Amino acid sequence: MTRPSDSHRRPARRLWSIACFVLAMAFAAPAAFAAPPALHVIDVGGAPTTRGASWQAPARKPLRQLRRAAGRHAKSSSMRVDDATNLELRTNGKIIAIDPREGHYSCSGTAINTPSKSVVLTAGHCAIENGSAGRKIVFVPAYDHGKRPFGTFAVSSVFVIKQWRHGENPDFDVAALRVKPNELGDLTDVVGGRGFAVSRSRTSTFEIFGYPAAALRGEELRSCHAHGLGSDPFTFGFDGPPTLPTSCDMAAGASGGAWIIDGQLINGVTSYSYLGRPSRLYSPYFGKEIGVFLRALP
Repeated sequence: MTRPSDSHRRPARRLWSIACFVLAMAFAAPAAFAAPPALHVIDVGGAPTTRGASWQAPARKPLRQLRRAAGRHAKSSSMRVDDATNLELRTNGKIIAIDPREGHYSCSGTAINTPSKSVVLTAGHCAIENGSAGRKIVFVPAYDHGKRPFGTFAVSSVFVIKQWRHGENPDFDVAALRVKPNELGDLTDVVGGRGFAVSRSRTSTFEIFGYPAAALRGEELRSCHAHGLGSDPFTFGFDGPPTLPTSCDMAAGASGGAWIIDGQLINGVTSYSYLGRPSRLYSPYFGKEIGVFLRALP
């Protein structure tokens, strides 16, 4: 059987799947910020990453279980978003971080509505992969070729589902990043936030967003319009609902980008693709367990 290609982050030394942490990790939140049972908290620590506009971050390295390898180019099914600051689009953004083993990397993410007004949804491997947790993570909504129209939001806490934290099960490749306010205010007060939907049809129509790297170097927001294609048989043996495929060919760096249904609700995030099959992307299926995770977010 063909192995899945790596997610949509790419290391400085190796190219990995499109879909697109710490040397010493904390496995529990401080007492002042106790997480609900559905959440596993990772202390991201460190100061926010600050780089010049010309800096280009690679995507993250492959997983053990799912060797993701990105396509070398973003092809015709993905289209450039002309104005990432548009009211309907500014919830999308670029994630920039450091892997202590591999160096800088990038992913994609989306502001989501929660009580704290401060949470970004992305892929689990954008936060922790192969036991290596991202450091100095920041979220830049509506990033475009070095421009940061709504500033930069530094991540203070990371939440992942236990099946991802302990085993990196692709059925649960989801993470949430809590960010600090920036000079403009709380995240969703500044750019708005998406709702989410669970237990929807596997043949739904999606609009997929992401910042593909490779030839595009993660400098622009792109989107695909696509239909769900059922299930990925490779994931039938994992403990969870099989992952969901669709047709889209964005390259490394798009990992964690939102799959939107009904024009407004997050119903997936880009997780991985397959070597030799660059026109397909895969997301965890947003079922009951991911719904519990999302409802528990601060």
